[in-house]
Amino acid sequence: MANYKKWSSAEKEYIRGNCEAHSDKFIASEMSRISGENITSDMVRQQRRKMRVIKKKGRPKKKDTIN
Repeated sequence: MANYKKWSSAEKEYIRGNCEAHSDKFIASEMSRISGENITSDMVRQQRRKMRVIKKKGRPKKKDTIN
């Protein structure tokens, strides 16, 4: 029988606030470090999709370094 994670409102806000700047993998490792629980990138991605938070697709554009 599978155990499901009950996400707190603070965890949901952390995902929502950091999803644009960071990858799901990074968010999962930070949340695991903070909470002490084993949180995977798949768990973060599924919760993000459940909250209907959409990330931009593809790699970010390179910044112009012309001075």
